[in-house]
Amino acid sequence: MAPWRIRATMDEIDVARRYAGHSTIFSVRLHHGGQFTKFSGRKYIKGKQNYVDLLDIDTFSIHDIDEMMEELGHIDSDQTLLYYHFLRPFGDLDFGLFALGSDQDVHHLGMYVANHKLIDVYIEHGKTNLHTYSMSPNPSKVKIVEIKEPPACSKQLFLEWNDSPIEHESVPDLTKVENDSHLDKEPSLVDHIDFEMNVENEDDYDGSGHNNGSGSDEFDDDSESQDSDFFIDEDNLIHDVDVDMKDFHMNIDKDVEWVGGSSESNVPEDTQQGDLEVINTEVLLSGSSSDEANDGKRRKTIRAIQRAYENDAALVSEPFYIFQTFSSSKDFKTQVKLHSIRTRREIQLEKNDTNRVRFVCKGTIPNLATNEEEKCPWVIYCSKWKRDIDWMVKTYTKEHRCLQTRKVKACDYKFLSEHIVQVIETNPKIPIRALQEQLQREYQMDISHMKTFKAKQQALKHVQGDYASQYRLLRDYVLEVQARNPDTMVKIDVESEANPTVETRTFRRIYVCIGALKQGFAAGRKDFLGIDGAFVKGPYPGQVLSAVGLLSAIATLFPCAEHRYCLCHIHDNMKKNWRGKVFKDLPWECATTSNVQHFHQAMEKLKKLNNDAYEWLKQIPPQSWARSHFTGRAHCDALTNNLYEAFNSKIDDGRDAPIVNCIEFIREYIIKKIVKVDKEIQKVVGPLTPTATTILDKIKSKAEQYVATFCGAGKYQVAGPWQDQFIVDVGQQSCMCKRWELTGIPCKHGVAAIWDMGRNSKDVSPINGRSMWEKSAIPTTLLPPKHHVPIGRPKKKRTISIMEKEDFVRGNTSSRAHRSVTCMKCNNVGHNARTCKGQRPIVGGGGGQSQVKGKGKGKATT
Repeated sequence: MAPWRIRATMDEIDVARRYAGHSTIFSVRLHHGGQFTKFSGRKYIKGKQNYVDLLDIDTFSIHDIDEMMEELGHIDSDQTLLYYHFLRPFGDLDFGLFALGSDQDVHHLGMYVANHKLIDVYIEHGKTNLHTYSMSPNPSKVKIVEIKEPPACSKQLFLEWNDSPIEHESVPDLTKVENDSHLDKEPSLVDHIDFEMNVENEDDYDGSGHNNGSGSDEFDDDSESQDSDFFIDEDNLIHDVDVDMKDFHMNIDKDVEWVGGSSESNVPEDTQQGDLEVINTEVLLSGSSSDEANDGKRRKTIRAIQRAYENDAALVSEPFYIFQTFSSSKDFKTQVKLHSIRTRREIQLEKNDTNRVRFVCKGTIPNLATNEEEKCPWVIYCSKWKRDIDWMVKTYTKEHRCLQTRKVKACDYKFLSEHIVQVIETNPKIPIRALQEQLQREYQMDISHMKTFKAKQQALKHVQGDYASQYRLLRDYVLEVQARNPDTMVKIDVESEANPTVETRTFRRIYVCIGALKQGFAAGRKDFLGIDGAFVKGPYPGQVLSAVGLLSAIATLFPCAEHRYCLCHIHDNMKKNWRGKVFKDLPWECATTSNVQHFHQAMEKLKKLNNDAYEWLKQIPPQSWARSHFTGRAHCDALTNNLYEAFNSKIDDGRDAPIVNCIEFIREYIIKKIVKVDKEIQKVVGPLTPTATTILDKIKSKAEQYVATFCGAGKYQVAGPWQDQFIVDVGQQSCMCKRWELTGIPCKHGVAAIWDMGRNSKDVSPINGRSMWEKSAIPTTLLPPKHHVPIGRPKKKRTISIMEKEDFVRGNTSSRAHRSVTCMKCNNVGHNARTCKGQRPIVGGGGGQSQVKGKGKGKATT
């Protein structure tokens, strides 16, 4: 009978510890009775899983899996085809599956057994939808033929060595998969990249094929939360993109092991398969004494493991048993410590030397009759011979008679830190109080606030790294950044040292300028730098992007550069003496006006309201806070540092990390933001960015109320409502309102002038509106001229000249201007027959009729 056995329960056993020292022994997690979903995001659904232990890779074959499937009830008289696949450790179901149908495939599986003691094997029933059999090692040399009507097994494989190309009959026809038009094309080659496993829990599905869990359907993807003192600058609203930095992780400390994954030494490289194995036929033809010795040793080892396996039921409730072995005394002490915490017993170390370790329970048993306390009989003793390597349990009394306690010495901050690493990784800012309550509920013990605090700090050290050690790695990190990012400038400043022979230097500050960002700044041609300071927390406090002493530095290094103050900070200083909404609105009006004339008008309003506030604000140079005094060099009219405050809020999580993690967090955030912004720009229809498009649309809606008059030489006189009139020079891209020069975006006057550029016909110099007129220096005031009003109603019609009354010819027709019209009905002058009202005719007139005077009706006579 085969030494392997199917585990009776679904409890997971630490096979890595159990099989320690046995490189060929492993276990299999068998997934059967289900099916794979489509690529990509493949899952194994509607299936079950069983654990098979005590497998030996030296004797393991495909027939062992056949026997497992027969024992599980999947082999019947219908001769159902079964396809076996194994999952590469740390791989996913899209790229990590390999065929398990030949001895060559078993040899491929054996490459992982030495370092990974639990292998996942997946079974397909009836047909396969995967390409793994066509991608097995050396496929051109293997021919898979199904033997029909096998005598003792329902499924066997006949492996024939064949130098000819693989026949199509030996590989499942992957082109005839049902609904193949809806299947995504799988990659033809396997990328040796470790992906996170994407295996759906088979236990969530019942026999009817419905999902019993709380998730979605099996083939469906998961579907996806004023302060009155604030200045709202509508012209410079920050439309920042959302950059997700929750998955940022960086740990570069060698002495701190990352709990979230395995080290590189434990992951085998698929590409390094070594030389081709050569079979020595002389060994096979020689005597079998060595093989019998090896088999006897193997059977002895397996029997020892089987004896340990028989204690699995005890392992669930009691982790120790007689003849149990441990690789070191440290492992033994760790297990006793865990037992002390789980059972809430005060177990202490009584003997500890190089060969013996003894633990006893210090709990007491109260005796109400004698008022005396008895000792608990629990004891465990583990030792090893000097020539042995493993430690073995020799004495063990598992009975506890003492009372449980809520204060266990073994539950220290080091133990707690190891068990809260995942919690801290998910939520590094979890409050100490919440973490303390969570630990108390989990372990049912009294855990102090200070112990919780130390445990969290220790866990943060595992997750983020050590603060002090990262300063020693800072220069190495700088070299890596400069090597991967050309034209990157990094400068590290250290404290001066009196003794130059000292091998250490104290860090002072660091300057980092990524080459790509420097080139992008130069290409953008926007000479504007925003500098702000943000405090750094932790054991070594400092500042990120500090602006201390910047005024004197800019004046020295860049004498022609402008320096602006944040209007919010000016208002905060102003509120110390003058409070109220009016003292916020008036400085804002002074700062937002774009020309000097309007600035002085706004300052006069403040002077009339409070002269002291006017004098205080007047002391601050307007070139540093008012748009009317800004130059157009920067093409930016921002008045506040909201842009930089928003950046500081995004890097808040990185400012608490050690020095290397802090810099890397900022660098990674910038990378993600640039990519995210580029994607947003690609969605916009037109040559402008989303923000510039929104601003220009608002300007165009305001420009519809203005009328532009061309005056020659590219100049326009643009007038609008409320006596708003300015001069626009389209050639110079300037306007007297100064907004065009400040931002580089045409103002409403410039847009109106651009619209009128097609109707140029005059050449007269334009003038500004009344609000832009300079005040005359002449002290006298002009009055209207004196005028004598004549008697009577003034004449409004002009006097007609004699020349206008004479006949004149227009073309070939004489004009009838100033000629009298005679009516054909009444023979009267002054009207025609159409407008005649029945006047009396004139006797002897040209009409041939006479008109009788009077109001009555008369008869015409001849």
